[in-house]
Amino acid sequence: MQASKGACDVFIISIMKTYFEKLSQGYALTQEEAYSAMTGLMQKELNATQTAAVLAFYRARPITLQELSGMAAALEEHCIKIEFEQETMDVCGTGGDGRNTFNISTLSAIVLAASGIPVAKHGNHGSTSVSGSSDILKYLGYEFTNDINVLRRQLDENNICFLHAPLFHPALSSVVSLRKEIGFRTFFNLIGPLTNPANISAKFVGVYNQETARLYHYYLQTQNIRYTIVNSIDGYDEISLTGAVKSYSNQSEKLYTPTELYFEAVMPEDIVGGHSMEESARIFVNILLNKETHQRKHVVLANAAAAYCCYSPQTPFHQAVEICKEAIDSGKAFNVLKNITKK
Repeated sequence: MQASKGACDVFIISIMKTYFEKLSQGYALTQEEAYSAMTGLMQKELNATQTAAVLAFYRARPITLQELSGMAAALEEHCIKIEFEQETMDVCGTGGDGRNTFNISTLSAIVLAASGIPVAKHGNHGSTSVSGSSDILKYLGYEFTNDINVLRRQLDENNICFLHAPLFHPALSSVVSLRKEIGFRTFFNLIGPLTNPANISAKFVGVYNQETARLYHYYLQTQNIRYTIVNSIDGYDEISLTGAVKSYSNQSEKLYTPTELYFEAVMPEDIVGGHSMEESARIFVNILLNKETHQRKHVVLANAAAAYCCYSPQTPFHQAVEICKEAIDSGKAFNVLKNITKK
């Protein structure tokens, strides 16, 4: 038995070296190879230096659809899955756009929940920013868990729960610190938004460029969910209202100006986030208290409304905007935050 295990280990290491060499020479992996490579990475068949090199390979060239599909399948297979009785949706962004905006997708998720849409938001610590989704929630007092009973209760009582990626993808624990140390966007920014451990039925996701938007569009067409992908043409992974935004969904592919979304255009400096966790949290809470600038509020409303229409395609966009606006103006959105946190 011991000899057999040793031979198996040698074989696996040999296969991983083959993939490593293929990548180093600029070749793309097949879907099956990408699946095996991700599995090997999760099983720590690559050391830290080799793992960093793989991340750098995909920094130098775009990931292919076959590679993305294989890696996502491996990650999903090894995650801790969770099921909810009601139809839920995810609202997230790839991050890595380098624009240091405030936590738009997390705020949009809370506004959606207050607007009646069940949200199971998948998120993580920021690897390239001051405050990722998990960072801001932890700072505000939300306690992460993978206890299904707690999460179901949160969803039943507040229409929202947060699925902290490390608790559901324990096999990736070895790359968490490495991603933070590297400090630039990696392929995990691409795979993470696609691997929500819950049985979601809709996904609203922001991406940082058109190449990624089309890649996601091709991938999500193979999945049995409603989806909307957005990319602001000037480089934001959300509807920034700083210019036109391209949207891809199950039904269509369209370009919208802020005016066509019923909002005025904003300047990039209007939606910059905090430079510290304390400042980021202040902006976050003030938006839900309806005490922030109308530019920041409008950006949240635009994203929340687009996500609302993703979950409920029959709802006109202007109506979704009004529903989400009422959720903030009435205090319902802030109450959701207050109910799920201890601060």
